[in-house]
Amino acid sequence: MDASSHESADDQNIRHPRPTSTSSETEPLLARRPSNLSQASSLPKQLTTRHAFAILITLQIGSGVFASPAQIDSNVPSPGASLLVWALGGLLSWAGAASFAELGAAIPINGGMQEYLRYVYGDTMAFMMAWVYIMATKPSAMAIQSIVIAESIGSIVSFTSSGADTTLLRLVAALALIFIVILNSLNTKFTMRLSESFTGIKITTVFLVVLGGLVAVVAYLVNPKSSLSGSDDWHERNWFDTRPTVSNATPVDWFGMGTWERYGHFATAIYGGLWAFDGWDNANLVASEIRDPGKALPKAIKCAMVVVLSSYELVNVSYYILLPWDIISSDNAVAVTAAARVFGQWAGISITILIALSCCGSITGNVFTIGRLIIAASQRNYLPSFLGTRGIPAFTSRYEGEAQPAITAATEPPANPKSKLRSRIDAPIYANALALIVTLVYVFFGELRALLTFTGMASWIFYVSTVLGLLVLRRREPQLHRPYKPTVLLPIMFVVVGILVIARTAIFAPVQSVLLAFLLVAGAAISKIRSR
Repeated sequence: MDASSHESADDQNIRHPRPTSTSSETEPLLARRPSNLSQASSLPKQLTTRHAFAILITLQIGSGVFASPAQIDSNVPSPGASLLVWALGGLLSWAGAASFAELGAAIPINGGMQEYLRYVYGDTMAFMMAWVYIMATKPSAMAIQSIVIAESIGSIVSFTSSGADTTLLRLVAALALIFIVILNSLNTKFTMRLSESFTGIKITTVFLVVLGGLVAVVAYLVNPKSSLSGSDDWHERNWFDTRPTVSNATPVDWFGMGTWERYGHFATAIYGGLWAFDGWDNANLVASEIRDPGKALPKAIKCAMVVVLSSYELVNVSYYILLPWDIISSDNAVAVTAAARVFGQWAGISITILIALSCCGSITGNVFTIGRLIIAASQRNYLPSFLGTRGIPAFTSRYEGEAQPAITAATEPPANPKSKLRSRIDAPIYANALALIVTLVYVFFGELRALLTFTGMASWIFYVSTVLGLLVLRRREPQLHRPYKPTVLLPIMFVVVGILVIARTAIFAPVQSVLLAFLLVAGAAISKIRSR
């Protein structure tokens, strides 16, 4: 029997969109193709390039660009070096995004990294990725954003995060998270409208910060003594001269430190930049719901990376114009401080509100993508099957068991009231509930800096493994149809730098490293038991 007979028609269409022969040359390739990919056609293709762009923007522009500047500035010797780190983080993220665009166009199914890792390495690696992402990485990211929202609200209504008020802070974070998850548990179209709205808010916030820097420059040129001209440092000091900084409340002696210690500081700075850019992989989680993913996905990723990289560079230039350089490294709310210091308290409050809304957008994007990841995991039997249910359980069935095509202009609306309700409420209710419960645990018991380190390290282990898998596929399956194929230098650069980042983090964050190693070993053990 021919090897291709074991695959569904959808599987063969993903591999070979155009008619192709089943010669002996292609049979080995088809034999290695994972089975049970029917989800690629069962999910309605209702997302466009604009929607994929909105998902990426809402996830990437969150609290990172407004909080990470302190971590980066404190670990580099000059403002110029800080801007170079931001550019390096953006280019490295772009290399990863381009690599994921190739995979998403070649294997356009929901699940993102889970499916790519399964395709290259097998079931155990895919299960470990789903296990870690669903139980740790995504919930940690949403917990961080929820806490930032609570801190933003607290700064306006004057409650603090110290002492007895810590409980109140976490309660506000939990309520904000619950509200956002409920909003995203209606239907896909409503969630996409939310994402697009938050995209506008995020770009507006970035524009206002950049405008503040531009106003300061113009004010200085008109009147050097103007109160709107920002700090004196930006026009009196060399942007690449070494100056003292403070890292973790400890002064940094840039002139007396050794090479290894300097490397540690620069690695920490790059890590902060990469966390701010994180989220570039999330459009791949909904690849099967995107119309013409071979063209739409790479285009959305390119546009998003141009916007995000440009925004981050301009925002950080504005920070160095508006604020004295000696306070940036110790301020975790640099955007709010810059606005309030130059333009008054009302400006600080306005930026605080916009940052909180930006974090709401990031949670919206994360809820949307983790829901799709949980569905993909349940369809692979990595999780209980009921978690794959979309919509109201009493009126819908799991996609693996019943395909539910999109309603188009050529089809009549369903007359059955249950079918109408199913078409309107199609959010993954159970998946969202699982994500909410796990995230609430991190909100009440997690610590921000520890969560940041753990989330970043876990993400990058799978990022590097996935892009390394892309290089393996290029050699192992050169005939795999690739609508988009960037230069091989991009994935190679990403893998090399990613390994260095992971190694540095493992050395300097042993607690998080041990916890992550435990999760990986536990995931591998559970996968083996499950397969038996």
